[in-house]
Amino acid sequence: MIAVQLINYMVPPLKPSDDIARAKQWMDEFRVKELPVVDNEKLLGFISEDLLYDAEILNSEVGGYPLVGQSCIVSASSHYYDILKIQSDHHMDMVAVLNDDKFKGVVLISDILREFAKTAIVNSAGAIVTIQSSLNDYSLSEISRVVEMNGSTILGANVKPDLDDPSLIEIVLRINHQDVNQIATGLTKSGYKVTSSFNTEDNSFDEKDRFGLLMKFLDP
Repeated sequence: MIAVQLINYMVPPLKPSDDIARAKQWMDEFRVKELPVVDNEKLLGFISEDLLYDAEILNSEVGGYPLVGQSCIVSASSHYYDILKIQSDHHMDMVAVLNDDKFKGVVLISDILREFAKTAIVNSAGAIVTIQSSLNDYSLSEISRVVEMNGSTILGANVKPDLDDPSLIEIVLRINHQDVNQIATGLTKSGYKVTSSFNTEDNSFDEKDRFGLLMKFLDP
């Protein structure tokens, strides 16, 4: 999905002339920690909950506060992976969507995660397998060959630096098979180190569990 398809129109922008009481009320009502401030379709930035409750800043209007997140923006055609990166860089719960520099709305990170949780990566029965490799030795085609030789399919893959050793990478695989023993053996023979696995065979796997599985897959 792209940004324009994920805009949450329930979250309204504030104007610089809006009073602080309105900003606090909307944050409580929509359960958000920041709100965009817009003037004539131009994003001025975001006002955050921390700013509103800072005792050293006493202004009656939103425009009187030092706004943040002016670069926490994406284009209307941005993929949700790009939105997640911008959100991570700015440590904010929402990202503004612009089209020709005009403000179109915001995307809530919670909405992205909710949409992503509907995909086969999360909803299909199967397992998550984490393996370790050097970047030079990494080959997704080789990993896929091993997985497919054991009657399984990779539903999704995520590659990220290994936190303990920067010379290595960690590959997180989502596969459509519960029993990963043969796959783990095949990957080991191909030179990969299998560091962990997690399956979803339990029928009591609920929405909370699915969210945890998603975060395990996306964890930076």
